[in-house]
Amino acid sequence: MPLPPVGGRASLSDTRPGDEAVDASAQRLSSLDASAAPGEGARVRARGWGWRHAGRKRAALSGVDLDIAPGERVLVLGPSGSGKSTLMGGLAGLLGGAEEGEATGTLTVDGVAPERARGRVGLLMQDPEAQVVLARVGDDVAFGMENLGVARADIWPRVSDALDAVGLDVALDHPTTQLSGGQKQRLALASILAMGPGLLLLDEPTANLDPVGVAEVRRAVESVVERTGATLVVVEHRVDVWASLVDRVIVVADGAIAADGPLDEVLKQRGRELRDCGIWLPGDDVAAQAGPLPSPESRDREAPPPSAAARTIARANDLTIGYDPAAPVRRGIDVSIERGVSTCIVGANGAGKSTFALTLAGLLPPIAGAVEIATADGERGDPHAWTSRRLLGRVSMVFQEPEYQFLASTVADELAIGPRAAGLNEEEIGPLVEEHLEALGLSALARANPMTLSGGEKRRLSVATALISAPELLILDEPTFGQDRGTWLGLVRLLRGALARGVTLVSITHDPAFVAAMGDRVIDLGELGRRGASKDSGDEADASRADNARGGRAESAKTRRSGLRGLLRHTNPVARVLALLVATTPLLASIDPVSAGVALALELVLLPLSGVSLRSFALKATPLLVAAPLAALSMLLYGAPGGRVFWECGPAVVSEHSAWLALGIALRMCAMVVPAIGLLDRIDPTDMGDGLAQILHLPARPVLAALAGARMTSLMAADWKALERARRARGVGDASRVRSFLRGAFSLLVFALRRSGKLATTMEARGFGAAGARTWARPSRMRGADAVLMVVALAIPVIALGVSIWTGTFAPVGR
Repeated sequence: MPLPPVGGRASLSDTRPGDEAVDASAQRLSSLDASAAPGEGARVRARGWGWRHAGRKRAALSGVDLDIAPGERVLVLGPSGSGKSTLMGGLAGLLGGAEEGEATGTLTVDGVAPERARGRVGLLMQDPEAQVVLARVGDDVAFGMENLGVARADIWPRVSDALDAVGLDVALDHPTTQLSGGQKQRLALASILAMGPGLLLLDEPTANLDPVGVAEVRRAVESVVERTGATLVVVEHRVDVWASLVDRVIVVADGAIAADGPLDEVLKQRGRELRDCGIWLPGDDVAAQAGPLPSPESRDREAPPPSAAARTIARANDLTIGYDPAAPVRRGIDVSIERGVSTCIVGANGAGKSTFALTLAGLLPPIAGAVEIATADGERGDPHAWTSRRLLGRVSMVFQEPEYQFLASTVADELAIGPRAAGLNEEEIGPLVEEHLEALGLSALARANPMTLSGGEKRRLSVATALISAPELLILDEPTFGQDRGTWLGLVRLLRGALARGVTLVSITHDPAFVAAMGDRVIDLGELGRRGASKDSGDEADASRADNARGGRAESAKTRRSGLRGLLRHTNPVARVLALLVATTPLLASIDPVSAGVALALELVLLPLSGVSLRSFALKATPLLVAAPLAALSMLLYGAPGGRVFWECGPAVVSEHSAWLALGIALRMCAMVVPAIGLLDRIDPTDMGDGLAQILHLPARPVLAALAGARMTSLMAADWKALERARRARGVGDASRVRSFLRGAFSLLVFALRRSGKLATTMEARGFGAAGARTWARPSRMRGADAVLMVVALAIPVIALGVSIWTGTFAPVGR
C-alpha cells in the first residue's frame, strides 16, 4: 500500500502551538485508537518479586508486591538509585536472563512473563538519541508494528496518526538525524503509541522538552490512555506534570516499595521525605528556596566603564548559525551579552539555541555575520579564530552531555586538566582541586572514574571543570537537564557563587524554575532573526512528501524535473548492486585495453542518467586519479615484456607489451569505478535493507541490525566532532594530533558501547525478534525500470568484449 498523503506537514520548530493546537493534535488520535489493540489495558501483578544484577551482592529490588488494574494510571516516585529503572525494565521484560542477574518471586503482564508480552508493553526511556532506530521518521515509527506483524495496509495510517498525536510535524521521509532532542522524544513516543500497547511505560518522558513540548506530550499521553484504556506507569521527578492524570502513586526507596496509594494521601504522609530525596512536588517554589540572586553591587567584579561597549562582553551582529552553510539553522541574529550578568536563552525545541551557544563559545564558525568577544585583559575578536589555549580562562562551555567533557580517568585528574593547561604548577593545582571537590561534595569520589558517577554528579563535575579555569564567560547548555530537586539546588548555588565572583553566565535552558532563579536577563531566541530554511527548500520538501505518498520512496522535485538525468533513482537499490556486478565482472575475463576502453566510453555516455553532478563525480573519483596511474606505472615497469623494448633499467623494462598491459589496467580500473559511482551514489540504507530482505530474502534480524548499526556509525562522526569541541573548550584542543586522537578514540569507544546497549534495549522493547512473521511497511520489488537497468548493464560488457574479439585484441587473463 502506498504511503498516505501527509499534506502540509511543516517543521515543528516553525510553530509554537498553544493549548488549542495541543487539543487539536490530541483530537486526531481517533484513527490511531481504532487501529490500536482495542479493549482494556494490561494487568500487572507482582508477588515477592525482586532482581539482583549479576556481580552485585545487594538486590536492586526485593519483595515487591503489586497489583495494577487494567487502565490504572500510576506515578512512580523515588530518589536516584532507588530501583525505579529496575522496576520499569522488569515490567518491559528487558532485564535479561540468568547471565545478567537473578530474579525472585513472580512478575506478570496479563498473566504472562513480560518478555512474552511483546507488543502489549511500550517503553519510553529518557535518552531521546538512544531511542531512534532507523534513518527516516516514518520508518522509525513503523519499526515496532513491522516487528509485531501488523498488516501493511494498517501501518501507514497509524504512523501518521501517531506523529500527529505527539505534535511532530515533519515529513515521513525526514532524516531522524536532523531532529532536535525534543523532537526525537516525540518520535520515540509516537513509535510506541503506534504499536497500541496495553501497558505504557514512560521513564521521565518530558525531561528534554520545552514547556510547550511538555504540555503536548502530557496531553497526547492523556488522550491515548483515555481512548485506548491503556494502563499507564510513569516515572518522573516532577509530580505536578502528571498529578492530574494519575490515580495512584508508588514510592520506591532502598530497593523496596515504601508507599503506595492515592496521590494526595501519599504526599500528605511522605511529602517531606520525598522532597528531601529530590522529588519535585506540586507548588514547590524551588527558585525561591534557592534564595535571591546576588545583587550586581555585591558581585566581585570591577565597576564597568560608562560606555555601553565596555559593558558588553559578547556581541553577535547579523549572525547566521548552523553546521552546514547550505542549511543554516537561524539567520539575522543581533544580540549583546552584558558583562557580569546571568543571561538565560530560551525558545522552542529546534530554534537553534545549542547551535547559537556553540557559535558564541567559538566552537562552531559563523556561517555569516560576526561574533565578537571582548575580555577584561584586552583580548577582542571572533573566538572561533582563537586557539584552544587562548580560549582558556576567557570563554568556556558546559555541554548538555557531560561525558563529552571528560578526558581523565579520575575525578581529581579531571579537575586538574584546565589549571594544568593554563600553566599552573602541581603545588598550585592540588589545593585548587581539593577546594572544588569539597565545594561539590565529591571529595569521597576523587579517585573514581568520571564515567561511573551518577547523572547529578556528572553534571556538577562538568560545571566544575569549566569553573576551575576561572573563565570570564561561561556558557551552559541545559545545565539542569535530568536533575532532581537536590542536585538542581546544588547547581544553582554553585553557579550563583561563580556569578558573585564576576563570571558572566549564559545558560541555554527550558527550565522555568532555573530562569526564575538565574535570569538577570532572559532572551527568547525564537524572537531573534529568522529560521534558516528558505522558501525553496520548503517547496522542495512539499514535493518530496507528495512523492512519498505516491510511491513509498521519496524523490525531490528537482530530480523529477531533470527527466532522464535522474532516471537511475527510480530503480531498486538491490537492482543497482546486481547491475554493477553484471556490468563489471565480465570485464575481468580480459586484460586488453580495447574492451576496457569501449566499456568506459559507454559508461561515461550513460553516467548522466545516474543524476550524479559533475562536481560530486569528480570528488568521488579523486582516489581513482591516484590509484589508476600508480597501477599503470607498476604494470608498465614490471609487466611481462614483449615486442619492442623502449627502456630498460635493472628489473624495470618498458616494452610494447608492458605498455599495452599498463593502458589496459588503467582503463579497466576506470571502467570498474565509474559505474560504481553512478550506481551506488545516494543509495538509501533503509531502501537497501528492504530490498535485501524482500527481494533476496535475507534474514530480517541481521539486515535490521545492520541498518541500526549504519545509523550508529553516522552518530559516531557527530560524537567525534562534539568531542573535538569539548577538548577545545577545555584548553587542550591544541595538543598533538596523536594524543588528541588517542583521547578521542577512547571516549568515542565508551560512547559507542553505551549507545549500542541502549539501542539494543530500544529495539527489543519494540518487538525486535518477536515470534511470528514480520511485515514490511515499504514494499520493495523489481519493476520495469530495474529490468531496463539490468539489460543496459549486461549490454556494456557484451558490447565491449564483442568489439575486442572482432578487432582481434581480446586477451584472456592468464594467457
